[in-house]
Amino acid sequence: MMQHNPQFWISLGFAMLGGLFCASALLFRLFRFIKYREVGELLLCVGVMALIWHVLIYCMIYTGEIQYYPRIYNKGIPFYYLVGPCFYFYVWLKFTTNATLPKFWILHLLPFFFGLVDIIPYALAPVAEQKQLLKMLVEDIPLGFKHHYGFVDQQLHYMLRFALAIAYAIGQWRMYYISDAASKAVKREVLIFNCVYSTYLLLQCSMVLAIIFNSSQEAYILKSLDKLVWVSFCFLLFSLWFVVDGIKKK
Repeated sequence: MMQHNPQFWISLGFAMLGGLFCASALLFRLFRFIKYREVGELLLCVGVMALIWHVLIYCMIYTGEIQYYPRIYNKGIPFYYLVGPCFYFYVWLKFTTNATLPKFWILHLLPFFFGLVDIIPYALAPVAEQKQLLKMLVEDIPLGFKHHYGFVDQQLHYMLRFALAIAYAIGQWRMYYISDAASKAVKREVLIFNCVYSTYLLLQCSMVLAIIFNSSQEAYILKSLDKLVWVSFCFLLFSLWFVVDGIKKK
């Protein structure tokens, strides 16, 4: 059992500690948005809340607790699509003197609505049926990539979500390299953010791609505690950046 392995508790500790750091920093950043109307802070908070939810759900799956809360499973799918555009426009606003979002920015929300529609079949399923699915999911984690509660294959969500996230991350790095007007302090802040987030994103993507293109080993990959420790550690690093960067803004 994974619960008997010290690496399991290390990865879980990293994930939960990172979640606590992010949650505490969220309060301060939301206060700044309310007080100063800094749109970038709101976008960053939305993206981080989606990441926290993602980490929380996976912690509940690995510990088996998710089977007792069937109503919350898969509800994060539409919000995961917001991480890429929210972080991208956060960086965009850092390099833009006029603190307003560009025209037609709402088009970037289309994947969110795509995810919103796709959670309907599971949401409408009877609670007993949801519990049965989650009981099987806890015993067979790769089932999260295979179940048919959705209008599209679940693997497509993972591929599309991470493909979009990588595309937005590339856009963030492009802005960093082509921007000449920003101060050194802003560029340094964006550099640290891009580095920590990109590392976390690439680790997640590597696991998803390994699972999709190596189905015979998907159970081993998802239960690999070495990989889980590294992903959790990178999330902890991101949460530390989120806290420290927020404190500097006081």
